[in-house]
Amino acid sequence: MTTPVSEPALEVHDLTVTYQRKPALWDVDFAIPAGVLAGIVGPNGAGKSTLIKAIMELLPTASGYVRIFGKSLEEVRGRISYVPQRESVDWDFPASALDVVLMGRYRQRGLFRRLSDRDRRIARDCLHQVGMEAFASRQIAQLSGGQQQRVFLARALAQEADLYLMDEPFAGVDASTEEAVLELLTRLRDSGKTILVVHHDLQTAARYFDWMIMLNTRLVAAGPREQVFTNEMLQETYGGKLTLLQAVGNLAGSKGLPLRE
Repeated sequence: MTTPVSEPALEVHDLTVTYQRKPALWDVDFAIPAGVLAGIVGPNGAGKSTLIKAIMELLPTASGYVRIFGKSLEEVRGRISYVPQRESVDWDFPASALDVVLMGRYRQRGLFRRLSDRDRRIARDCLHQVGMEAFASRQIAQLSGGQQQRVFLARALAQEADLYLMDEPFAGVDASTEEAVLELLTRLRDSGKTILVVHHDLQTAARYFDWMIMLNTRLVAAGPREQVFTNEMLQETYGGKLTLLQAVGNLAGSKGLPLRE
């Protein structure tokens, strides 16, 4: 089930990705419009991170293609910001939090151009937006997992992109930090940016995302949340796991806790 959209920021056409001849994604086809906060949800092993990596051409594809603002990735790379999973980053690299965020400014300035005072002001403002300005001079290896994730989000903001692709950006952060960052992403959306997030918390997905991609190796549904984030589509996406998720959700809700896989 795919809801037609106009003026797509991202188009994925007949995308198939295989690992050792086993499909990780199978014939996935959807489009999302500009100016939405979109979530990718599905059970573990559904291909959510694979989809993000395939869009960024970090994985070979067996078939299909991707268009971003109607063009290839190479043509619009400067308009895209990618936040990988925290586990894929070498956090022992000797750099301060401010240094990491400033790396995002090289996309605007060019790799061999000197950064300006304005670049530094923007970087500090991005750290402020994620609540990390006080840690600007702290080495990233000395930060907690949640703090490291927030620094990486600040680097993404510093790129001033039009499309943000985020692979599990809330892994390792507490519920209050997650909510603050989701509110920040909502403001980005309201300013016309497009954000695509791999996410596991179904409660906050229902509250914050206005566009959903429901995945379980194949595409189950893609479209506005109110149209596709239904019990029927959730059942098709999660299968037998949905009953367990609902039971855990009832317990978590009674205790004010987030629902995660």
